[in-house]
Amino acid sequence: MVGQRIKETRHRNNLTQEELAEGIISRTYLSLIEKGSVQPSTNVLIKLSERLNCSLNDLMSETSNFRYNDVEVFREIVYHEYKVEHDDFTTIKGLISKEYEKTDEISMSDKGRLHLLYAKYYRHLSDNNQMHFHTEESILSLSNNVINQFYIDAVLLKSGYLIDEDRIAQALDILEETYSLVFQMSDLKLGRLKLLFEIIECYYKKEQYFTCKRLLDKFSYLKESMNIHYRQEEFLFLFSKVAVQQQDLELLDSLVNMTDNSRMTLLKCFNLYKKDQIKEAVKLFKGYQKNTDELKVDPLMRGVYQELEDKIGSL
Repeated sequence: MVGQRIKETRHRNNLTQEELAEGIISRTYLSLIEKGSVQPSTNVLIKLSERLNCSLNDLMSETSNFRYNDVEVFREIVYHEYKVEHDDFTTIKGLISKEYEKTDEISMSDKGRLHLLYAKYYRHLSDNNQMHFHTEESILSLSNNVINQFYIDAVLLKSGYLIDEDRIAQALDILEETYSLVFQMSDLKLGRLKLLFEIIECYYKKEQYFTCKRLLDKFSYLKESMNIHYRQEEFLFLFSKVAVQQQDLELLDSLVNMTDNSRMTLLKCFNLYKKDQIKEAVKLFKGYQKNTDELKVDPLMRGVYQELEDKIGSL
């Protein structure tokens, strides 16, 4: 229904698909939207509505070919997606109670997006059983359509709990399979980066640091070429840890000096120590807060801390 509305409004504005899609999405993806094969994200709808000189509500209003209730359900989904994106889960319970996903008329795409909302809600509540169930249902429903950002989000949710359960190989399987599917999709650039970063973290957990280094270089190139700022501090922290694991002190020196984030303090101190700048290293080490999350859960950081404690802790 949204696709039909976009097509009608595009024709009224005397725009070709190429003209409407330029700078927003690919022409092929717009064609799929207009055919009703995929459901666009809220951000894409907003950009299309701006170019079409209409409001978001105009694009989601009733058309002669679709039932009013379908439009209302879609509006609700978009509304709740916006709220969840901003960590507001206060209205999701009411949405769940309506059981839209059980109606025969609902599209597979909308059904998948509903289950994804439910999965995020139950993750917020730390209800793992319900989160697992709705994540699987979301992936199953969304896999019947062209791969989109909602499918990627569902895959990332699933890989997250697989990693938490130490099922790294299974997480890698689904992440790498999905990454290969979206690699050539120009309208899913952020999705590619999200998937790639999770893949890198999996390889780090498997202690495959050479692969991590290669993929981190690729991530850096993609991020720059796409002009997307995504998880910069986490990227620098992970890359720095890989540099320590590979004893690449030249790389470590370049990375730790790219940020003032306090999370990097211990690695900055280690870098100074390795460069024989002992006075500066001692000063930084004495001011380091020892009860950090990194020391509690990260063996590398504990090892770095212990080496510094043994070598310069008494100076």
